[in-house]
Amino acid sequence: MAFWPAMFSKPTRAATAKRPSLTLFFLLVGAFFLTFVPHIEQLPIWISVSVTVALIIRSILEYYRLPLPSNAFCSILALCLLAGICFQFNTMLGREAGTAFMAGLLAVKFFELRGPRDIAVIIFSSFFVVMSALLYSQALELFIYCLIMMWVLTSLLLRIQIGDRPEDHLLHMLGRSGSIFLQALPLTIFLFFFFPRFEGKLQMSLNESPLGLTDTVQPGSIAQLSKDDSEAFYAKLSGDGIPTVETMYWRALVLWEYHKGAWTPGNVANRTIEPPGTVSHLKPIDQTITIYPHFKPWLFALDYPISKAENRMEAGNWSMLYVGDVVGLANERGQVDRKEQYTVLSAPDLAPQTLSANDKALCLQLPGADASDAIDPEVRDFADKLYQQNPGTQDYISALIHYFRHNGFQYSASPGATEKGKDWLHGFLFESKLGFCEHYASAFAVLMRLEGIPARLVVGYQGALLNPYNNTYIVKQSNAHAWDEVWVAAKDSSGKVEKGNWVRYDPTALAFASENGPQANSGNPGEQNNNDLSIQVAHQRFTLLSGAYFPGWMRRAMLDVQLRRQQVEANWDEWVFSYDPDTQNRLAQALGLGKDPRVLLGLACVLAIGLCALVYQNWLKRKPPMAPVENLYATFCRTMSQRGVPRAVWEGPLAYTERTAEAFPDKREAIQSVGLIVARARYGAGEPDPATPKELESLLRLITVNQAAASSREPHARD
Repeated sequence: MAFWPAMFSKPTRAATAKRPSLTLFFLLVGAFFLTFVPHIEQLPIWISVSVTVALIIRSILEYYRLPLPSNAFCSILALCLLAGICFQFNTMLGREAGTAFMAGLLAVKFFELRGPRDIAVIIFSSFFVVMSALLYSQALELFIYCLIMMWVLTSLLLRIQIGDRPEDHLLHMLGRSGSIFLQALPLTIFLFFFFPRFEGKLQMSLNESPLGLTDTVQPGSIAQLSKDDSEAFYAKLSGDGIPTVETMYWRALVLWEYHKGAWTPGNVANRTIEPPGTVSHLKPIDQTITIYPHFKPWLFALDYPISKAENRMEAGNWSMLYVGDVVGLANERGQVDRKEQYTVLSAPDLAPQTLSANDKALCLQLPGADASDAIDPEVRDFADKLYQQNPGTQDYISALIHYFRHNGFQYSASPGATEKGKDWLHGFLFESKLGFCEHYASAFAVLMRLEGIPARLVVGYQGALLNPYNNTYIVKQSNAHAWDEVWVAAKDSSGKVEKGNWVRYDPTALAFASENGPQANSGNPGEQNNNDLSIQVAHQRFTLLSGAYFPGWMRRAMLDVQLRRQQVEANWDEWVFSYDPDTQNRLAQALGLGKDPRVLLGLACVLAIGLCALVYQNWLKRKPPMAPVENLYATFCRTMSQRGVPRAVWEGPLAYTERTAEAFPDKREAIQSVGLIVARARYGAGEPDPATPKELESLLRLITVNQAAASSREPHARD
């Protein structure tokens, strides 16, 4: 029964003199809030609101020096926070749950802030909170922001260590903490380049919702990415026959099965293949691709990849080639949950292949006539009639593109939803005639299969933005695209079908091209019609910078800033993010450390740390030792400052002790004696008395003990 009185009775508090100055308190609140800002977008809104409200209430209590809540009240708040996070995330483990719990506990900790130790706990915990933001993103701007906040937190830590004096304003403390950072910089750079690195990454796997493309494509699934201006990846290309920006098709995954209006990879997607051959006389296109996390296993490459993706930071089989000529992580690798950089080779066309009976059946799969998701009979009749009028694969494709082009079809990122219970394909072909790339690609593939022509759906990205400052190609989520591939068999001299190729057809681009008649694209840039595949016509971008929100000069300036920023980030990735064991070994070999320099590098790091320790120790020895009296007087000033009577810069020992004696009249005589002893030691004639330090030490002990006893009696006196 004593619990409730403890909760609701008037809370006790430590002596007011032990609480920090208002300047330090509000600097601490501001610093913690700024460390929390990078997490606001990722954490639940109730966490952000609760932390903000808690800081406001705590600031009001501190400003008016009101009593602080009891420890029981703080414990109840912490338990409520724990319950809320468990309910929100269904766990206490993981990035979001851990960060939210730490931020919430720090907000509760502010209600227990009564002395330097509590301040130190908050500052050290804030270091963790701000650096945990890098678990969400490794953007260069965020890294710089985290460094700035560490600088600010270090300056606050310095202030509490030297006594929370009024003259130690923020700029002064920032200068001192900045000098500490600069002193540590050479050793930091040395350790970054020479500390032995090993294969693999010490990074946590993060289970996240997929970003960008998914492995299920249905009407509207790609259209929703048309306004997403975030980067998916960027690439550097070398080799012969690099396609123009408008004709770049970045392959992600192939979808084989069609059910209920949606395309999926099916079970065949996990089947690996050997790297295909190429008949091109051109040098393969070598791509170095830096991909952002999308929490799915597939990788990207230009049509058509002829090698597995190689990641210098990972050992073993990091990736595989899968059926459909797509590149993805090896099955045991999981998903792309961090920024990765890899290299892959692509060729503009492949050697003829053989289509097995099972694969052909899979590329003709459609729902049965008696299935719940059967193709509408009117759609079947339309395909049969069109094929009868235009027999043959190429003629049928041309007739279908002609139908798209001359029957009022429109291209839109907002085609609207299909009425419930209605076949989307029937509505698209004969009623709305409005769709995005997935509408045209899906309809094209279904109509091909209805007439016995093997076809499959391919999703990835089309186009890119060339950054002229570093010659990288930037691909954004708004470049997401869907197209088709049709099996075209080749015949030998006797007319017997032996092998063939998958030929790319982009019905969206072909249907809205300005030239007469579609042109099939085999992947060779020299053979395709650039006008027919114009990204400007066929795949508009509905992004902020492409609209008429800003004048042209402002859009160009904003684009130039984005390109410059991407250049800096690419250089950061190349010199920092991509600094792997192979690069370190090459640097060590260039310095003459042999083929396996890890032992020598480790020894060099140990020697460097030891050298820094010796230099620091030598610097401490050169510093003149403080006289015993001055050391004791500094302790006295620090103690009085913590009890609410800080020493001003201009105050000498006599003036300061006189003012302090007025604040503590019960020990006036002892405090005034401290001032006299210090003044005599500083300014008196002759040699100092050897007994003076002991006398001063006994006075300080007496003052400290008496004040501690008075502080312990103060709450009882108020009651």
